[in-house]
Amino acid sequence: MTLNEYFSSYYALICDGHLDSLGQYYSVESPLFLARKRQFEKLRQQFDFKFLLQNISVIAKQDDLLVVIDRLNFQAEIGGKSVEKISVNLHSLVKELGEWKIHSSTQLPEFLVR
Repeated sequence: MTLNEYFSSYYALICDGHLDSLGQYYSVESPLFLARKRQFEKLRQQFDFKFLLQNISVIAKQDDLLVVIDRLNFQAEIGGKSVEKISVNLHSLVKELGEWKIHSSTQLPEFLVR
């Protein structure tokens, strides 16, 4: 599976509401998995949204560590208004049993999005 396929399927699960399946993408050592799952559950209760992966790039790679940056297009209908926003995220992945798993993720500040 390519990095693009990995994150496209990850974001598709979130958008489709299959949040119980998110665990397969996260490291067992990830300190943020449950918080991210709750965050997406809360968002899905408020409105429907889409994440469209625009691109993803490798920043650094070691045998058991991968750092990537992605650019997403967020689309939603909120309060009767169409909302579209670009988001840039930094992810660190670790290798577990030969597979890459998300250890941590953070949304980068908006001034870096431009």
